[in-house]
Amino acid sequence: MKNKLVRALVAAAMATAAALGLAACGGASADPATIESEAFIADMQEGVDIVNGQIAQQANMTQIMLASDVQQPTQKYGMWVMPYYPSDAVKKFTMTIQIENGTNFFVTCVSAETGKTWQMDQSGKMTEVIT
Repeated sequence: MKNKLVRALVAAAMATAAALGLAACGGASADPATIESEAFIADMQEGVDIVNGQIAQQANMTQIMLASDVQQPTQKYGMWVMPYYPSDAVKKFTMTIQIENGTNFFVTCVSAETGKTWQMDQSGKMTEVIT
């Protein structure tokens, strides 16, 4: 009986240590301001501002498209297409933005300088997308 209790305690301790180790590794994220250029971060923020502005004008949308081939907001494919002209700091960006619960979304861009993919949410929180 004593050996079973010791084994159970050792197993529990190891499981806890492993879980804490994984949480520490997975939860750590670098500060984008120390990795990416101000221009890249500003481009991402501009995309977020564009989407937030359109949501403020028209509620209950499920998608918005950011595009650098339009001059003014227009409706195509059943959604709003908004002009977005990021600088050369952005290598590419995801054009179709999914909107959940009326206001929750991510703008996703790839940095031309680092090649890293980042997303910024509706409140401006930026996180790296690990693929």
